[in-house]
Amino acid sequence: MEARSSVGAGFVAGLFEAASRTGVERAALLRQAGLGGGDDAAEQARLPMSAVIALFDAAVVLSGRDDIGLEFARRVRPGTFSVLGYALMTCRTLGEAIEVAPHFRRLVFDIGYSEMRFVQNEEEARLGWHVVSNALPYCRSLAEALIASWYHFGRWMAGVELPLKEVLFRHEAPSDASPYTAFFDCPVRFGAGENALVFSSALLTMPLVQADENLHLAMREQARAAMEKAFSQSDLAHRLHQALIPLMPKCEATLEHAASALGLSPRTLQRRLGEASLRFQGVLDAARKDMAVIYLRDPTLSVLDVSLLLGYAEHSSFTRAFRAWFSCNPSAWRRARSVAPD
Repeated sequence: MEARSSVGAGFVAGLFEAASRTGVERAALLRQAGLGGGDDAAEQARLPMSAVIALFDAAVVLSGRDDIGLEFARRVRPGTFSVLGYALMTCRTLGEAIEVAPHFRRLVFDIGYSEMRFVQNEEEARLGWHVVSNALPYCRSLAEALIASWYHFGRWMAGVELPLKEVLFRHEAPSDASPYTAFFDCPVRFGAGENALVFSSALLTMPLVQADENLHLAMREQARAAMEKAFSQSDLAHRLHQALIPLMPKCEATLEHAASALGLSPRTLQRRLGEASLRFQGVLDAARKDMAVIYLRDPTLSVLDVSLLLGYAEHSSFTRAFRAWFSCNPSAWRRARSVAPD
């Protein structure tokens, strides 16, 4: 999965635009990144993550700008994040937008290389981007572009300034950090071990200026369709993951039922999983882990409800699995994020 991680065209187009504003032409950027000088790579619907990292590194070299990620963020718009951007801007509040983003993040950044993490308590919220793969190098300019673009796009959606408590970057400080403090208008701490925006939890209730419930639902449907088009035909793990979600609450998350949902025989599904170096149980465990986090963020669901939705016959089995995933039980995970069932 790591080797196939990819990035949406809108995000890549934003990098070409940022580089152009610093005097770096697209052909030169492609050549420096080892992707040739033509437009074939630039016009793909998605680029491999390795190519995007190479492009960011090339942009730094050719522009002479350590802060190319900030330049990228200054012109972000909904299309930078594919249809996800339009789904986010029509949410009711900033907090709702942050909740929606993980459901469709693959439209921008495919799984495998990195993940978005959000934690909060009564006083403070933290929105972070973490590299989880060792197969590809960490890219400081990419990290800065993402963190800065989240901040800039959040301000645009809210139509007002969004004061931050601080900004954290995993990497060491550049020779001149003044552009960063000017951009974020708050303390910026490098060498912090993580990449994150830290802000008051009160900002999560900030209304968005283009909130529109009907349009938001339409954009979510478009996002689902875009996910299906981009991944379902080529990514067996994703297809199986999606098929398992409605099967789990019925305790039917088995190879046989999943194969039927995918229009395959159990033997064919087993063979294709083997060809992709996947195991059915591994995909099922990953689906349960992903959905556990989503369900536990819903305060109307009890831990027992979540256990049943994930297809566990016994509550204790869910607790054991959750401890293995997150080194704590589900209730402790919720308390740490100030989530409690009604």
